[in-house]
Amino acid sequence: MFVLEAAVSGILFAVSALLVGTLMTAGFVLPKGEPAKICRQLFLSSLALLLAFLFVAGIWLVVQGAKLQGGQIPSLDTLNRYLLRTQSGRVWLGREVYGVLLMVGGILLLRDAKAARAARILFMLAWPLVACRSLMSHASAVKENTSIIVAADAIHLVATALWAGGLPVLFWTLFQGLTRLRSSLFWAAEIVGRFSTIALISVAVLFLTGLYQSWIHVQPFNALWGTSYGRVLLLKLFLFCVMFILGTLNFLSTKPRLLKAAQAKAEAPLLGRKALNRIGAESLLGLLVLCVTGFLTVLPPALHSSHSQHQTDATAGHLHQGGKLQAAEGARVTLVTPKPGQVFHSDQIPIRFTMIRGKRGHHVHAYVDGSLVGMFESEQGTLTGIQPGQHRLELRIVAEDHQTELDASAQTDFVVQ
Repeated sequence: MFVLEAAVSGILFAVSALLVGTLMTAGFVLPKGEPAKICRQLFLSSLALLLAFLFVAGIWLVVQGAKLQGGQIPSLDTLNRYLLRTQSGRVWLGREVYGVLLMVGGILLLRDAKAARAARILFMLAWPLVACRSLMSHASAVKENTSIIVAADAIHLVATALWAGGLPVLFWTLFQGLTRLRSSLFWAAEIVGRFSTIALISVAVLFLTGLYQSWIHVQPFNALWGTSYGRVLLLKLFLFCVMFILGTLNFLSTKPRLLKAAQAKAEAPLLGRKALNRIGAESLLGLLVLCVTGFLTVLPPALHSSHSQHQTDATAGHLHQGGKLQAAEGARVTLVTPKPGQVFHSDQIPIRFTMIRGKRGHHVHAYVDGSLVGMFESEQGTLTGIQPGQHRLELRIVAEDHQTELDASAQTDFVVQ
């Protein structure tokens, strides 16, 4: 389930970044929106990407529901509780509604405005689709200066989308212009120059926000290589460095060479292919960065892993990586029923508990034999579909972000006959 969640999360962020990159290229990178044919194709592609975003987001919702039902297809009741009772669910619902409205707006804009102008308007309106991911990220779980940290995370995601999401679109645009439409090298040089300027600004923003986020989420810094989150973050930093080197090469070499060849009125087909190869390589790295960024959102931050003091045994089979939890900070849960050793003659198990939320507790996750089977905000509920045999039930208090599990739990054994 973790691998599936990570894959869907990575694809979802990649699609949203490509959406922003496509609109940016159509509205701001193409000189005066020319060639008009490419500009229109880019705008239509952005609408297709928006539709893909809504579809993948739907898959992500099903995955979240499946986590709550032990890997089974979620019921409508489970999805309803997730959407209405958790912060991540409410953000998902708002984002989907906004995406649908954006799709309708994009279609109307295409009818009433030129593609370049429509792309610029939709580009500005599409930012929240990327930025609101921060409301479901690790940043929203930080207890101090939350608004600042969430804002920094949102800016970081947008900057990533502009650079890494724009690169594959730049490659496609240059390929279409140079090989299909036989556009001039002046045109190619101007496009590379415009994108390079946006990329350099994005890199500066990424450096500042990334440094701040690392300070928040990765302490001590030896957690970079001592936790899964840290190691994946190092991979992302490595990919960024290679991208930066290639981007600098394009800015300092590719653009001047294209201009020089254009001024000399040379055909220079080899130069055009070389520029495409460089940008193509950078684009592949950009796609990898987008997937890794999405993968990071489902891993517990290194700070949480390195500072926690509780680790469950393997038989508990908890779904949080490494079994490490955050400090309870006053949160406490006590099971009332089932009683230890209680016998049930149905697959429906009623549970009751008392919960002290402390500073950060919001609801509980219910695990049966290590599988996450439900979540509860009220202090009672029913587990369904429990197979005959002896089982262990564990309740664990969770923060409002629906991801951060606290070191506050209660467990008991029961039997189903």
